Formats: sequence, structure tokens, C-alpha cells
Amino acid sequence: MTQQFRSFSMMRILGLITLISAALIFHPALAADDPLPSWNDAESRKAIVSFVERVTDMSSDGYVRPEDRIAVFDNDGTLWNEKPLYIHFFAIVDRMKEQMAADPTLKDREPYKALATKDKAYFTDLNENMAFDTLVGDLMAVPFGGMTTKEFDTWGRSWLKGWKHPKYNVGYQDLVYQPMVELILFLESNGFQVHIFTADEAAFLRLAAEEIYGLPTEQVHGSSVRLEYLVEGDEANLMRTYRMDYIDNWDAKPRLINQVLGKPPIFAAGNSNGDQHMLQYTALNGGMSVLVHHTDGEREDKYDAHTDKVMPLVQKESWTVIDMENDWKRVFPYQ
Repeated sequence: MTQQFRSFSMMRILGLITLISAALIFHPALAADDPLPSWNDAESRKAIVSFVERVTDMSSDGYVRPEDRIAVFDNDGTLWNEKPLYIHFFAIVDRMKEQMAADPTLKDREPYKALATKDKAYFTDLNENMAFDTLVGDLMAVPFGGMTTKEFDTWGRSWLKGWKHPKYNVGYQDLVYQPMVELILFLESNGFQVHIFTADEAAFLRLAAEEIYGLPTEQVHGSSVRLEYLVEGDEANLMRTYRMDYIDNWDAKPRLINQVLGKPPIFAAGNSNGDQHMLQYTALNGGMSVLVHHTDGEREDKYDAHTDKVMPLVQKESWTVIDMENDWKRVFPYQ
């Protein structure tokens, strides 16, 4: 048994048992020789299984040591639903409405004014002028500025507990892509260490990642708000400021991967232009890159928005495309 597996905490093991139990409930036919039961026998499934077999076969030229078997995933649109908004953004809107109800004067200043008047131009102008620090800061930092990290966690967990998706009328637990959850388990069962690198705020996703993916907080990375160290009496806290610290998108993803892990991953999965550099970083270093393509307008959403940069690279850099409509037997756990 490797050190990697010996280091699993009891909570980690219980999380994996929960996910496996859920898979068994939804698919009684799940067997050891069917690690991806929610996948059709499509080319993407075959390519993934073949890759894993190759890197774990000690007699293969493509064998990779367990300590180098690193897999990275984007989250929104790759592991769970992102339409019509990131789940975190639903939380942000509710938080801002909550604040304006408590203090109506907020409606006279940005970014609250833009939300109150439904002024989309305020945000689109920031985006078009590449004022990304201000744009992302207005959304992720400002509404929660002044909160301690503990207060943010408490607020976020409470919000997640009561929120339902406006289209599907289910909570966040049922908005994960079941085939991708199975893929995470499949990779882990073959000695991979799985990490998430999201453009969204890592602090928010960490509130749910262990429950829905079996991934502990230290394996969830992403955009971050600048924190300040605060001591009040005999209590030490970290307080959220009104500014962003790091925006984990585009070329910032491989930079954060290197900073956190110190080496390129051998497997990566994403779904949009923001994942281009992470997928390239993996593919051009000899790994496997997978692009989740949203082609299923019946069970989820069909769209090609923000894929104009990544789609041309599929053939050029030998990426694998997951066609959601044709490659998956189901999208969400409840289907």
C-alpha cells in the first residue's frame, strides 16, 4: 500500500464510501469491471480507460509512477451545472439582495446599483475593458467583505442547504455530472490524486466538494479573495477584504497548478476557453486532456459559448471530447 493511500483520513474514506453507495443506489448493476456505469460505450470512454490502463501498467512504455499520477479538473460546466449562472453567483446575488434589504442606501452605489437596476452594461463594460480584478472583486469579494472566513463558511453552508436550481428544482448535490463523479472515483482507484482548479472562488466550492466529489479542501484550488489576519481578544481570525487576491482562469491555471503541485498533471478536464491553458499544459507535456462539450439540450443545456479558443485545439493537440448527449447514459444523479 502506498503512502498516498495510507494518508487518507477517516473522513476521506467515509466520503468515498458515500459516493460509491450513491452510485450503487442509482445503478444496482455497478460492478468492479464497470467503473463508469453512467457512460455509453463511446470513444471518449474508451480513450479514458485505455489511458488509465497504459499509465498504470508497469510493463507499459507509458507507465507513470503513482506519485506523478495527478489529475486536474475545472468545476463549473465540467463537474457540475453552470447555467444560467455559476451556482456561486446565485449565492452572490442572494447575498447582495440581503444586504440591500438591510441597508437600502447600497442601491445607490456599485455593484449593488447595477444589480438593483438590472444594468448588465456595468458588468459587460468591465469585462470588455478587461477590468477583471474589479469585475471579479465586485462579485466575489465585495458582498462578503468584512466577514471572517468562519462567518463566510457559516453563511455559505446555510445558503447551500436551502437553495434550489430555478430550472431543475433540485439542490447542488443533484447538479453534479454523475459520469464525472464516477470518473473521479475511477482515477482515484487507479492511484491518481485528483485536484480541482476552478475560476470560481475556491472557498465557496470547498463547502461542498468533499460531500459531492469526495475531495478534501486541500485538493480544491481556485480564485481567492485577499485575507487579513485579525486578532480580537483571545481569538485569531482571517477576515475577507473587498479585493481579489488571485483569479484562477486562462494562463493563471497552469501557474497555480505549478505553484501548488510543482509539476504538470497527466490528466486534465475542462469545458471552456478559460481552461485552454490548463488543457494545453497537460497535453503538451504528454498527458491526456478532455473537453466536456455541452450538446444535450434535453437533459441539461446545449451551448458552445466561450469554446472558440479550445475547439480548434482538439485535433491539433489530440484532446478527447466528451459529447454529453451521446457519451453519457445520464447527466445528473437523479435521472
